[in-house]
Amino acid sequence: MIPKRIKKLQTESRRLKTWQVDHNTLVVESDSNPLMQYVVTVRFGKDGTVRARCTCDWAKHQGVGCSHVMAALEYLASLKDRTLSFWLSEEEAKRQKHRVFRLMGDRRNRIWITSRAA
Repeated sequence: MIPKRIKKLQTESRRLKTWQVDHNTLVVESDSNPLMQYVVTVRFGKDGTVRARCTCDWAKHQGVGCSHVMAALEYLASLKDRTLSFWLSEEEAKRQKHRVFRLMGDRRNRIWITSRAA
């Protein structure tokens, strides 16, 4: 499952507070309940793939690219003075003329990410 309104979700994710626990683990606040936080783990492949897992309900039901994952990835990118954009197709991402990554789900569910200078 991938989000249908990815640009709206991307905008919402940029408002979420994020804390880095260690190299691959981050904590992201909940937008709907300020008392809740979600744990996001991230692994980067050498082939441009990104695998990320979140503890939210969307992710528990095989959802790829929840706002918490987007917020965590954006936080990591900001540490390198980069900003990210998320896309539903490879064609859309490649049109941006920036470096492209793939946020992996199962075979059908992928989100494309572009990275550019902040």
